[in-house]
Amino acid sequence: MARPAEFDRSEVLDKAMNVFWRTGYSATSVTDLVDATKLKPGSLYGAFQSKRGLFLEVIDTYSVRSIERVTKAMSETSSPVKGIEEFFQRFCHELGNDEIGKGCLMVNTMLELATEDDEIRERISNYLGQVEQNFHDALIKAQQIGEIDKTKDAADLATYLMTCIWGLRVLSSKRPEPSKYEAVVSNILLSLHSPQH
Repeated sequence: MARPAEFDRSEVLDKAMNVFWRTGYSATSVTDLVDATKLKPGSLYGAFQSKRGLFLEVIDTYSVRSIERVTKAMSETSSPVKGIEEFFQRFCHELGNDEIGKGCLMVNTMLELATEDDEIRERISNYLGQVEQNFHDALIKAQQIGEIDKTKDAADLATYLMTCIWGLRVLSSKRPEPSKYEAVVSNILLSLHSPQH
């Protein structure tokens, strides 16, 4: 009978995530993953079947954590717009602390693999859809309490916010001054508020 895996799966996923995040899927070798996780190749394959299997689990783990962060940021205030502002402020703080400019694992993966791997594209699209739905729900609530003009299309605004996330991720690769992030967030909020706000 095979012995059970004797390692912390979450810790292994974190270490593998950092490797994929820094170098991309294609450029990451099994040797890189073995070195990072300290698992023998047999253990790595036994637990995840393949490099791709490990990467898919990394993608799922990253997605769950990201959705939790979005939900948390936007649920800590009674004002939906304030919740969106809080999300973008935390997001920009995270980008500002990205000292090696590795960007977003989801964005990087979409750019690298989306045209080549349907399953990965669908997984990432599902994750992005959940984030966009969070924005959409918050925007609808904001319209109901008068924070946002009801004539604005909440779905279009949610897509706009997603585009802002992608744009900020690309901006972060230039290592801008914090004031640049602050200016972007200010303009995002200006685009949301009703004229009376």
